[in-house]
Amino acid sequence: MRRATIPALVALAVVAVFAFEILGASSTGNMGKPAPPLPSEVLQPPKATLASLHGKPALVNFWASWCDSCRKEAPELERLSRSLHGAATLVGVDYTDQADAARAFIAKYGWTIPVLSDPDGIYGARYGFTGLPATIVLDSHGRIVETLRGPQTETDLRDALETVH
Repeated sequence: MRRATIPALVALAVVAVFAFEILGASSTGNMGKPAPPLPSEVLQPPKATLASLHGKPALVNFWASWCDSCRKEAPELERLSRSLHGAATLVGVDYTDQADAARAFIAKYGWTIPVLSDPDGIYGARYGFTGLPATIVLDSHGRIVETLRGPQTETDLRDALETVH
């Protein structure tokens, strides 16, 4: 029994180091840099691309249906979306989730925002956030201004957008 424990611990340590390097990298290194591409798979139209976001500030919110904090934040995102009136754009990205569960989440919270799918977490890893939900604040040129970690309120999100020039 003890012989099996040591290889398992070594494997766990390797996975932890890998996860830290890939997912745990500080997002502050991305500040001011152009945002990585968004996923191309659309769960809820319209399709959003970085090019379609240019010209006004944007929020890219990474979430998942299995995330308790994402459920808490979901109504806040929809309230914000309905009040933006074209001054900014909000895009959701479903992260490492099943499409059916994601669609049920979207319906439950009455989301009207565009939602893209990142089932394998490839795009989320490029943004370098740690934990869900994570909201990436982009300026009107598609550069990363800030990464908001954890559930946000409509006021928090509006304040973040007001700091974008």
